[in-house]
Amino acid sequence: MEQVKVRIMASQDWSLRYAMQEFVKFYNPVAKHKNKEYQMDLGRVRAEPLRCGSDVRDTADVVVDRTIHWNDYYKCWAQTAQNCGMKILNSSLTFSNLDKHSTYDLMARAMHPKDRFPTTVMLPDFHPYTEEQWQEDLWQYEQSLINRNTKYGWDPNRKTTDMAKVKQSMKQMENHLQRGNMLREQFYPGYNYIADTMEKHFDNQYPVFLKKAHGGGGSDVFKIDSLEELYRKYDETGGRIFHIQEAIEDYEVFIRCMGIGPMVLPMIFQPDAPLHEHYSPDIPVLTPEIYERLQGYVRFVNSYHRWTYNSFECLIKDGQIHPIDFANACPDSNFTSLHTHFPWLICSLIKWIMYCGATNKNMGIDLEQEKYSKMFMSKKSQQEKFDYHVKMSEKYFEVEKFQEFCDKNFADIEDAMIAFYDEHFDRIIEFAIEHSDFPEHERGHFYNYYKGMMDNQFRPNAKRFLETVVFE
Repeated sequence: MEQVKVRIMASQDWSLRYAMQEFVKFYNPVAKHKNKEYQMDLGRVRAEPLRCGSDVRDTADVVVDRTIHWNDYYKCWAQTAQNCGMKILNSSLTFSNLDKHSTYDLMARAMHPKDRFPTTVMLPDFHPYTEEQWQEDLWQYEQSLINRNTKYGWDPNRKTTDMAKVKQSMKQMENHLQRGNMLREQFYPGYNYIADTMEKHFDNQYPVFLKKAHGGGGSDVFKIDSLEELYRKYDETGGRIFHIQEAIEDYEVFIRCMGIGPMVLPMIFQPDAPLHEHYSPDIPVLTPEIYERLQGYVRFVNSYHRWTYNSFECLIKDGQIHPIDFANACPDSNFTSLHTHFPWLICSLIKWIMYCGATNKNMGIDLEQEKYSKMFMSKKSQQEKFDYHVKMSEKYFEVEKFQEFCDKNFADIEDAMIAFYDEHFDRIIEFAIEHSDFPEHERGHFYNYYKGMMDNQFRPNAKRFLETVVFE
């Protein structure tokens, strides 16, 4: 029997890695393909010195990346792996360089005529424009220099600061700022582009959202109710790039999808709830028409960027889908977040990883951006553009071939997960709580909270939770 070597990069997904490990030992997934049998060998990518030009293909058949957005070693290692043509969930090249603005700009071109992408405008980066702002910036920079040039700052008896270096760096910064002002005058608008943007693109209608253009984690997203508030928040952005995005008010449901390969699981998202309640434990019920279009958007973003493990957020109102955030190529995957939906994630990852490894799927390191650009910039109708990217995604994900593979090899995986739940899931919950951010004195409470939720909601409806979608 041949091995599909699966290696996970170092990550903070403690419960995901532990549950994967334990379920693989319990289920022992074996897949048959072209008269061969394949067994999953699950392990880790260990950080070791790496010579440039090395062939790292022996490390793994499939690498699961949950790391490169915060760990530079693994980011560089993944680039070596892609240079060797390895299979990685997800592409390190696009994950490193294409972010929220790229996906917003694409989605604005790719909408189905029945849906609507909220008006979204990228702003030039903030630059101090009052004397107080200049002095505040300089003071903060000076404080950072003092910290950087201080030794033994924690010990008052040995603390020393090289003030000569601080003054030298401050002088260099003042010269840099003078050149920066000249550059700003030559390349940036001299008018009030904040007010102009609100009038030109949003008809001065509030609320809107001010959202960072890079990074995830749900941070730096501000609901804005007036021009004065927009000025105030923009002044706090610190030179980072932000978008103004139209607010969709009075929506019916906030959906966050998990996309694993061609599988798309919709979940109800509750952004105003505490962190551990962001995902509702309930199953959303959608119409087949809504789900078909939603699935098309998720698969499009993921196949375009070569992200086969990503999440997608949208609002649904009056039968319209409004996509709002979908550059989440390292989505939250811990049990304490996903709870009732967590078993689906484990099963889906095993199916997709085994498919990629056993069939030697081409993950498409080379992108197909030129094909998409030609279609999106053409005079074709929005329906034609939508249908085009749906077909491109189906081709990339090999949807029919994948389904046949799963029907042949994993028809029993849901039953196995239910048996695993009955025998071992209490320990999964314990492990997840032990490695969570919950205060130690509250861990007993949260164990009972999750145990009750899983026993009372997941277990009686396990078959439904392990389905990808439930229709009206």
